[in-house]
Amino acid sequence: MFCLPPGEQCLSYPVAGPDNDLRPGHRRCNFLWYRPAPEATELHRLLTDASGHIHELGIPPPLVRPEVIAELREAARALLPPQLAEVVGLTPRPFLQPIYEVETPHMVRGRVALLGDAAYLARPHVAAGVTKAAQDAMALADALQANDEIESALAQFEAARVGINRQVMQRGRDLGSYLQPHPMGASERRKAALHGTPQAVMSEVAVLDFLQAMKSRLRGSFG
Repeated sequence: MFCLPPGEQCLSYPVAGPDNDLRPGHRRCNFLWYRPAPEATELHRLLTDASGHIHELGIPPPLVRPEVIAELREAARALLPPQLAEVVGLTPRPFLQPIYEVETPHMVRGRVALLGDAAYLARPHVAAGVTKAAQDAMALADALQANDEIESALAQFEAARVGINRQVMQRGRDLGSYLQPHPMGASERRKAALHGTPQAVMSEVAVLDFLQAMKSRLRGSFG
């Protein structure tokens, strides 16, 4: 299920239940709710525990303050359809995680190579984290096989992957443009209008997420 409150995105899907139980009625239900939060004000408030400590990179679930969870459930009742509001209300301990981007200027430094999210951490809307990391690893393996010198191999690897990873980063920014918590320029507003409609979200995020999941499942099944 996908739901698009103004400037937000909520989705829910079934996952395995206890002991990897996949039978209908025995599975768990996961939900994600993307909500803009200005970093210096609202986000810091959400990431502050009862002792007043701010967990900037992510607050441990047990330390999320009860009033923050109560606000989440109240917002769910006000903004989400009854089915999703019930999922949020029945979740004993919702947790929150700030979304940050990481983009390195170089994937190689000396004899060290960065792969996957260590090099390029894109917004989750692209649903390409596992695929991107696997392709980085394959490109590195190919470069090491094709070159006798480690420096030449790493240079080939970086040249092959930097441009593609930057495209993934930009795609994430485009797809998440309508979720920005701060004022946008004219170009960002156009992208937000383009990618924030229900039709765009379903075709660009939901369908692509499904295809990525099926690709991963087929790779797992057939090696």
